[in-house]
Amino acid sequence: MQAVANIRLLRHQKEMLKTIFQIFFKWLRPSKGAIQLSKLQCSNHNILPKEKIVLAYHQWLQCHQRYHKTIAPHLFPLWSYPNLFKLGEKLNLPLHKVLNQGCKMIINHDIPLNSPLNTKIEIFDMKDLPSKYRINQRITTSTKDHHDALISEIYAVILKDTKSILSKKRKSSKIDTDSLTFLARKKIQKADAQSYAYLSGDINPIHLSQKIAKLMGLKGSIMHGFGLFAMIYEILKENNFNVTEIDIKFLAPVYLENDIEVFIQAKSENQYQLRVLDSEHKVTHLGGSFKIKH
Repeated sequence: MQAVANIRLLRHQKEMLKTIFQIFFKWLRPSKGAIQLSKLQCSNHNILPKEKIVLAYHQWLQCHQRYHKTIAPHLFPLWSYPNLFKLGEKLNLPLHKVLNQGCKMIINHDIPLNSPLNTKIEIFDMKDLPSKYRINQRITTSTKDHHDALISEIYAVILKDTKSILSKKRKSSKIDTDSLTFLARKKIQKADAQSYAYLSGDINPIHLSQKIAKLMGLKGSIMHGFGLFAMIYEILKENNFNVTEIDIKFLAPVYLENDIEVFIQAKSENQYQLRVLDSEHKVTHLGGSFKIKH
């Protein structure tokens, strides 16, 4: 049975919660300054992820036996998000309208548990589009022994018209899976969204409240994109893929209490395409690729 994280874990997320409340406050009192679409970067040193959060996160994903004295790489938001948002504030954009659209990880070395980490955070690519601002970010995590142990990139947009984009209708024709290899089927539960919220500090109500999600143009509460990313990564690990690089786009929200199915397709000896579909094979929720080391 999958473990459910305790709400009391939020007391270990003071920095993240402080960041969220600052974003909410700025939404109520928006800045009148000009938008600054400029490249930014900052460095942060001696970051020590809280062991209690790390272990509870591994327990939730049932991957604790895979990470002996190390940290799952997809936990990088834990030690980078508060500083990433602080950097993003300098753009003077409405950060309460941010929507993550995907993530890339290059895993060069293990991340040790109970060892200080250093990060270099960059906002390196920005575009002003008709309905949104596209913002790409990079987090380089260094350990005591390795300068670039983990390189993570986040693809995000900041919406100009939140409701119309979130409620955008998608095609519902049947997706052909004959050329794909089935890996796993998983039910995404309300408890998953609650657990990820308590573990990450991301208490955005579209993941926790049906009413607010519907006010935002959604059909109901949806799972966190990075929570799904973590689940998919661990499904690959369960199937003995030694992942060294993974690049995933979040294409359609996954509503809670619905099933997803994970498919792959070999493109070369060490590279695969990845697709995550709904149970009826009408919606592609996530798509991308990953590389492995034999």
